Amino acid sequence: MKMPLLFKNSPVFLLGFFLFLTPPASALEKPFDHSAWDQFLKAYVNDKGQLNFQMAKKDPRLLTEYLQQLGAIPLEQFDASWPREERLAVWLNAYHAGVVRVILDHYPVRSIHDIPGVWDLPLVRIGKQSFSLNGIRSIQLIEIFRDEKIHVALACGARSCPRFRREAYTGPRAEGQLFLATREFVNAPEYNQITPGEKTIFLSHLFKWYEQDFTLDFGSPENDSKLSPQQMAVLSFIVHYLEDAKKIEYLEARRYKVKYLPFEWALNESAPAASS
Repeated sequence: MKMPLLFKNSPVFLLGFFLFLTPPASALEKPFDHSAWDQFLKAYVNDKGQLNFQMAKKDPRLLTEYLQQLGAIPLEQFDASWPREERLAVWLNAYHAGVVRVILDHYPVRSIHDIPGVWDLPLVRIGKQSFSLNGIRSIQLIEIFRDEKIHVALACGARSCPRFRREAYTGPRAEGQLFLATREFVNAPEYNQITPGEKTIFLSHLFKWYEQDFTLDFGSPENDSKLSPQQMAVLSFIVHYLEDAKKIEYLEARRYKVKYLPFEWALNESAPAASS
């Protein structure tokens, strides 16, 4: 149908036309500044991914500054208009800052698991709302971003969890950083022991606890082995990030049993506590 010329040239139509052509402005004009958290990690995390809680306990100013910055983020604007990668970086860093905060609050402590109710404590504020570690992992990260890599990138402060990284996640680099963290975890023998020719493989217990989430993208209708659909999804995920061709071929043959390594809850720290 041909539009009447009068309507086509009307101010209302022209305004709507240009609004349609103009993309909505992002509420975030430049990447969020994670430099305080980045400086904290570089100061207290060593090359092995261990954090020096003793020293951090003595001077937590950078951590405190960063938590205050997170608390100043306008949550409604953040949810509605911040770019996906910026939100991803904020939540990944918020989880790790929450882990460090609660350990320092109770330090010296042998394990984060020894802190009562630790996973559900309100530890990190974004705007006026407080979030727990469970809430950040399961809802703000997994449920919203639907990315299995998150599970093998979150450092919970235990030796069997992914190691602490010496840099903050940032919006422009978040996806690449997440990929590198995942590849490191999958290929590290201390987390996953995969030896071609053996009858059993030993995987991180994280793959047992969160196995259902790996069916998001790696579920497969084909299963000619005794492995569960969840295990098949986990193995497909691992194969995707493995770098050893022989291990990939071995896993794809599916002539093995899957067992899980014991989980070490002791603190992943570079200097043991002077007293317990």
